[in-house]
Amino acid sequence: MSSHLDAIKRVVEAFERSGWSEIDVRSGDVRVHLSTGAAPPSPAATPAALADPTPPAIAVRTAAEDDGDAGRETTAPCGPVPAGAHLVVSPSPGIFWRSPEPGAPPFADVGEVVEASATVCIVEVMKLMNHLKAGVRGEVVAVYGENGAAIRNGDPLFAITPSGSSL
Repeated sequence: MSSHLDAIKRVVEAFERSGWSEIDVRSGDVRVHLSTGAAPPSPAATPAALADPTPPAIAVRTAAEDDGDAGRETTAPCGPVPAGAHLVVSPSPGIFWRSPEPGAPPFADVGEVVEASATVCIVEVMKLMNHLKAGVRGEVVAVYGENGAAIRNGDPLFAITPSGSSL
């Protein structure tokens, strides 16, 4: 039993050192699920953002640009975040997945209202699927990145205007 407790302690310590907002680990009949319940750190506060001041070139769709053409995406630097918007950022390097499986609709898209606890995407790290939550209730006003693309720690993934706010 002591080895299980040591393993759990190491997982908790690693989680506390990471920027992740949630993790779920299973080994045999032991399962550890940890969640901060807090929004991921701001991209400006991450070492990766400090080391590279140039915003990454990523695909962007905003509510203002969305004319109903769901397939339209343009590659551009992330640029300014809409005023008052909450950013959902990557807690680690990995692969960005917008839907739970290939062919399924995305968890969240521009123009949709999401709850704070809603999963908006998955960041895959070494076959570990990290479900990122919106962090605020509001309207998705921008989606950054392409489905299946590699992302870095601190990369912006979504901009959400909290309910009651305006752009």
